[in-house]
Amino acid sequence: MAKKAGVQHRQSEESRRRILEATLELAAERGYEGTTIALVSKRSGLPSGSVYWHFDNKDSLFAALIEQSFEEWARQTGWASDAGPSSHRRLIDFMRDRLTADDFSHGFWRLGLLLSLERRMADSAARQRFLEIRRRMLDVLARWWTNVLPGEVTARDEGLARRLAQFALAASDGVFIAAAAGDDWDFQGLSDMLADALNHQVTRAVRETREAAGVPTAP
Repeated sequence: MAKKAGVQHRQSEESRRRILEATLELAAERGYEGTTIALVSKRSGLPSGSVYWHFDNKDSLFAALIEQSFEEWARQTGWASDAGPSSHRRLIDFMRDRLTADDFSHGFWRLGLLLSLERRMADSAARQRFLEIRRRMLDVLARWWTNVLPGEVTARDEGLARRLAQFALAASDGVFIAAAAGDDWDFQGLSDMLADALNHQVTRAVRETREAAGVPTAP
């Protein structure tokens, strides 16, 4: 009995995976509005009843897709919910990972950005899930900056850590838009530039803090 239950569980998980993969493919081609349960059923090769068995409606399907895709992205990049880059080099790696992860993760982030722009979908579970994930990522980045910035800097400017986190997130969002538009850009080079820009802001903040305290700084 236990063996049969195990087989059924694996089959159920496989069906769920196929449904989510089909949904992501269709969303990339047709967007949220153009993706229907009927099309998901056809693309996944599973009956529509199977789709509804796993998900109550299209909105809950997209919400699950966004959550699972985020977990997949976190697994690929080694990004944990309570940690951040451990050094400037790791920050560059983080930016590059965000910009060069595979199409599965890229597709989910582009989809989330599109949903976030749809004000008429303010009550959508999928939109709310994506915005929640963005807030989680922003909080993680802000905590990391708070931990790595010198104490005298954060004491002088308590909002700096969060602004640095916001800059990193906003800049990488813009690069995702460029990728979705088909721009042939050097994304690895851009990730280095973004990390260097953040590092420059930190260096300036340290210098200004020391100057305000009357501590000599190197020219």
